[in-house]
Amino acid sequence: MKVFASCITSIYLLALGIIIGGIIACGALIAPVIFNASLYLAAIEIADPSGITRYASGILMTEIFARFNYLLNAMAIFILVYELLVFNISSKKSLFLLGIGIFSVVLIFLFTMYYTPAIIAAQADGAAATATEEFFSLHTQSEMIFQILLVSLSASFLWRVYLLRFSLPAAAKSRKK
Repeated sequence: MKVFASCITSIYLLALGIIIGGIIACGALIAPVIFNASLYLAAIEIADPSGITRYASGILMTEIFARFNYLLNAMAIFILVYELLVFNISSKKSLFLLGIGIFSVVLIFLFTMYYTPAIIAAQADGAAATATEEFFSLHTQSEMIFQILLVSLSASFLWRVYLLRFSLPAAAKSRKK
């Protein structure tokens, strides 16, 4: 049973790492390039700088997020199942990890089931709908949710690794010295 639990924990940590990497990639690597695409393309004379508007860039970025949402939703289910099972079978129950897991699930579903559909609906109404103060507020809130999600998943990952390190059997610890 311990081997099975170790394997599931390893898979869980790998999945958390993938999602954390995906969040960083979307927010820090992809979004700045997509929203400044006209500058990059104009610099190498591929397109007229006015050809790719902020609205068009937003459409592309939303498509990336819509696809990433499938992974986020699957991860939310995995987090919920894993954290509840570990909490129920663990002799050392961690309310912190359970709480941060549930908090992460809420943030994921808030992002994927509220903010993304609201942004898609606004984009469907045209460029004028995405230039409003209401849309700017909605977009800013979605960015904040995404950043808080990154922090909560990272905290969960780091705490799980910390617990894993200190739950090694005594024999394994003595061999490492």
